[in-house]
Amino acid sequence: MDTTKPDQFFATFDELHSHKVEPYKQYWESVRPKTDEDIFRRWLFAFCSVHTTWKGNINGYLAIRDFVYWKHNRKELLKRLTRSGVGCQKERTDYIWDFSKDFWQNPKDFSCPAKRNRYISVRDNLVERIRGLSYAKVSFAFEMIDPLFARVLCGDVHHLRAYGMADLKYTKSKVGVGKYKAMEQHWIENCQRLNVPSYIARCIMWDEIQKQPDSDYWGYVLKPF
Repeated sequence: MDTTKPDQFFATFDELHSHKVEPYKQYWESVRPKTDEDIFRRWLFAFCSVHTTWKGNINGYLAIRDFVYWKHNRKELLKRLTRSGVGCQKERTDYIWDFSKDFWQNPKDFSCPAKRNRYISVRDNLVERIRGLSYAKVSFAFEMIDPLFARVLCGDVHHLRAYGMADLKYTKSKVGVGKYKAMEQHWIENCQRLNVPSYIARCIMWDEIQKQPDSDYWGYVLKPF
């Protein structure tokens, strides 16, 4: 693991990024989910983020966020995902359909843990439980559910590149998982040192890569409708 680029990001954080923290915190607190239905939609967004672009992610999510129309109709879910162009619609339908049944049996299992220092263990257990999502995407769901306090990291492709691990296959081996968690620990520890929420720092980095001033270019879809 090469921490050179992340270390540079954190070393210049106060100078270049700290003024963004409060506006970002306010924004993400404003769209934080408040009901089981909202939390379920964050998981749907995470499912739609797998193997697609951020624009494809939005299109897929918008097609299924009003889940009352497909919750009891698998064919309707497949139709909506197919029309959205998000891709991998058959596998995505299978995974979302199974997850929906599991979620609505006990929504609390998929919300933020009562003790936030248990985030990693809860995330790891859900990785074993949820088909179709691995460490990054389960973490992504938790980041959106609890944006100011989630102590996990969605190690997306940009993070893996920043840490010199673009080809890491962390879902395939214990060694890969260990490297992923080392990256996650390095990121979270630095965020704690700077007193910035892990997800907020990640959004700031991601939005700068996308040349966007804030997260609303995609986060708007998470607002109540």
